Order: sequence, then C-alpha cells, then structure tokens
Amino acid sequence: MLVADSISFQGRHSELVPPTSLSVAPGEMLLIVGEPQIGRTAMALMLSGRMKPKSGTVTWNGHSSMGRLRKVSAVVDSPNINEPEAHLKIRDIVSEDLSLIPSPPWRKPNPKKWMQDHGFSDIAHEWTDAVEPVRMTEMLTQLAAENRQTKLLVVDSPDRHQEDDEGWLRNLERFALDERQFAVIALVGRPPAEWEGPIMYLGEQAQATELDEQQPEEEPQTTSQPALPLAEETAQAPAQESAADIGNQDAEQPAAAEPLEEQLDADPQEPAVQAPAAQAPAASADEAPESEAPAAPEAKPGPVPAASPGAETQTSPEAQADAGLQAEPAADETAGKDAGTQAASTETADRSEPKD
Repeated sequence: MLVADSISFQGRHSELVPPTSLSVAPGEMLLIVGEPQIGRTAMALMLSGRMKPKSGTVTWNGHSSMGRLRKVSAVVDSPNINEPEAHLKIRDIVSEDLSLIPSPPWRKPNPKKWMQDHGFSDIAHEWTDAVEPVRMTEMLTQLAAENRQTKLLVVDSPDRHQEDDEGWLRNLERFALDERQFAVIALVGRPPAEWEGPIMYLGEQAQATELDEQQPEEEPQTTSQPALPLAEETAQAPAQESAADIGNQDAEQPAAAEPLEEQLDADPQEPAVQAPAAQAPAASADEAPESEAPAAPEAKPGPVPAASPGAETQTSPEAQADAGLQAEPAADETAGKDAGTQAASTETADRSEPKD
C-alpha cells in the first residue's frame, strides 16, 4: 500500500505541490486532480520515489526507503520525463523498454513476439505521433507492467491529449483489476465525468486511515473471564444450579411468610392435651408364640403444659355457667355457718346474764 503523508515540493519561484496526503492500496485506482502540469509531474515523481519531497513522507507497505519504492513503481508517459519522442517508431520504443527490464538477457521478451502477443503488430512501423494517444497510453502501460517487480503504476496526465476520457479510464481500470492487482494512480487536470471512483486534489489532506491500519492495533480490553477447562466448567455447573435454587427459595419465602403472620394474628387456642400412647413391651425371644403378652399398663394423663404468659385464656359459656352453679351452694353454706355462729353467741350471752 502506498501512503503519502503531507508531502510537498517547492519550485524555484513558487510551491509546485502543496502539502497533500493520500493512500492507495493494491487493486485500487485513484485520480489526483491538480494544476499546473509541472505540479502533476512533480507529484508523480515523488509518489514513485524518483524525487524527494521537501516535507512529508512517502511509504510503501510501511517502508520509507526511496530505493524500495523505485523498484516497485513505474512512471508512465510523463511529459518531458519519459514521454516517447516523436522521431521514434513503435518498434524502437518497445525494444528500448523491454531491454530496461531488470532480468538476464536470455529471459527478456522478444520485441516482435511481444507486439504480436499484445496486439500491437499493426503499428510496429508507425511513428509515435501517428498513433492514437489512447492506444499509445495502453501500450506504454503494458510495457511498464512487464517488469514482475512493478506493483505501482503512476500515469502522468493521460487527459492532456484532448481525447475521450473513457478510453484511458477503461485501460487503467483493467490493470487495477488484473490478477496482479496493481495500485494505479492517474494525475489529471480535470476529473472525468465518467469516473465514479475516488478522487484527490493537490493540497488536500486525506484522512490517514491507512496509516492507522499499518500500526499494530491494540487488543480491546474485555472483562470476560478466560475460558475454563472442561473439568472446571463441569464442576461449576452444579454450583450455579444450586445458587439458582437458593435464589428461587429466597423469592418464595415472602409468599410463605403470609400464612405465618395470619396465624400469629389469630387468637391463640389452648393446646390440646394428649395422653402418651401406650407401648406394649416387646416379647422376648424365649417365650413361646402361644403365650399371651402381658396387659399394657393404664395410661396416665401427663402434666398439662402451662399456657404461655402472653396467651389469653378463653372460657366457653357452658364452663362459665357451671362455675356459677358451683359458686351458689358455696355461698349458702357460708351464710348458714355465719347464722349458726351468731345464734350460739346470743344464747351464751343470755345464760351469762343474772336472773332477777
């Protein structure tokens, strides 16, 4: 990926390229719009590593070495730089460009065979100024791609020939979509109406999202616990179920407390006295089966438990009536005894008085 970060270039009398930031990845095509023509050429040379910017940096896959950038890039049809001269024929241009490919001589393509394979045999003997600009740009781009090290194609001002823009646009898109996935940059004086892809302008500062991608991303901090082994997960499963059961029981306790409160609010009743059940002594193993078991002793009533201090004793109406009947004979008997005692005292007093 090519990333230019605030690169600029100062000419002899004025600034040719204002600070500009951009990025292009393999398989993408980017148009850079700017004036004048010399400014576009300076930008093309900086992006291909053939001229050092006054400020800023240009990197390829995170490396800022200009030598590395020159090996993977190619400048195509740049005016006054490598534009074909008018006095040359097409076969001469093809032979010269193929000879410059960095490879052993026996591996270099044959110019005649190369033109046949790519469909340029019909213009092999034509002068360069006699060939249509769109076809000339296509041939020069194909020659630059013959170098297997080339990954970046920088085309300088393909629209300067005042031809239809659709032709060179379609040609450059073909290289971007090629299986080698070239990164393609075209510097133009005006944005073509047919182009719907990304466009940058000289002096524009693009968001350097690609710079962030090249930096190592920090791993997001998560609060999730590390994965436990299978044995620990199996051991924790019953504990989680028990905790869930305890939570359910706690939720049910308020509902069970309501009947208990109702029982406390109700009037307490006198506890019923039950006689302990008679237990028959177990027969000994030596006794015969025909012998009868001794009679069980009579059950004696156990002590009545004392009522609680806070409990109120309730007496039925029948019990109150029986208590009244028992109280009346006792009162009569007491009154009789008091009358007898009074009569005896009177008789003793009469006996003690002297007779006249």
